[in-house]
Amino acid sequence: MSVHAPVLTLTVKTDKPYYYPGDNVTIYGNLTLDQVPVTDGVVGIQVKNPSGQTLTFRTETTGTPPATAPYVKVQSIIPCDSSGGQKDSFTRGSLAYFKITVTNYDIDPRKTLVTISTYYSDNTPFCYSSFGCTLQPQTTTDVILSLPIPQEAILGNSAAYGNAYSGLPESGGWPYCTEVSTTFVITDGGSLSLTTPKQESGASTNLQVNGNYNITFKLASQATAGNYIIYVTSRYWAEETFNTTTLAVKLLGDFTGPGYPPPSLPDGVIDINDVRYFIDSFIAQYWPPPGTVNPQCDLTGAGYPPPSLPDGVIDINDVRYFIDLFIQYYS
Repeated sequence: MSVHAPVLTLTVKTDKPYYYPGDNVTIYGNLTLDQVPVTDGVVGIQVKNPSGQTLTFRTETTGTPPATAPYVKVQSIIPCDSSGGQKDSFTRGSLAYFKITVTNYDIDPRKTLVTISTYYSDNTPFCYSSFGCTLQPQTTTDVILSLPIPQEAILGNSAAYGNAYSGLPESGGWPYCTEVSTTFVITDGGSLSLTTPKQESGASTNLQVNGNYNITFKLASQATAGNYIIYVTSRYWAEETFNTTTLAVKLLGDFTGPGYPPPSLPDGVIDINDVRYFIDSFIAQYWPPPGTVNPQCDLTGAGYPPPSLPDGVIDINDVRYFIDLFIQYYS
């Protein structure tokens, strides 16, 4: 007698064919078992940049969180000092610490990858940390992870997401449970009002239905151009599944392709058409009546050289930066 093995399938897509630095990226897909939507699954997501470094780890549900107890569960994530004492803020250029409490409910040891990913208030991921360990049966363990706060970090409230996987998603590791989040504050060392960290079990902010999942994040204003690899994994009813895709980030300063005026797709070069496009945007901002600032041409903010965040105007710093990009391409 033949036995039917259920087929677990996971899809992954992005909302646009390519992106510029500073754009919002949405990753989405669905989870099905024998072509029937799984409405109580969890999907692990890992994104790597063109240099092969992890940009972020996230876990999303495909509807409601699973009703059954997971093998391993992240109980909480708390910003702390190096000894685990609660600490709600960190200064630019310092190390931030987070205590993640994890329980292994299984009767066997479980190899576990504990991860943390941090995001600025504008939803830009900026750092991650991870730690692999073996959790003993039916025990609760505290793991303290550290990560650097960039010297140019955005001040104010930020978020941290804690997850537990069977291994790296890029190697097929699947999420044990829903993710947990907290908030913390980045300061410049001066006085800044603080917020109380917020704990969220299963901290997906998107309403998922019919086996679908999605996450949205913002690319950094100085994000590296190239292909970013997305890995997604899941496990359901003892079946495991894996999928991958890429998202393309175009050259900063590559606004258009052959032919003028636009629209035409960026072509991977910074040439005379891009120069004309940038000059038109610059003139439109200042020539009466002023037009709308094209956010693609707002490359940098006050201060030079970059990095500095776009400031809503196309000014001399943007002109200098665009010229640098043009020269760099042809050098």
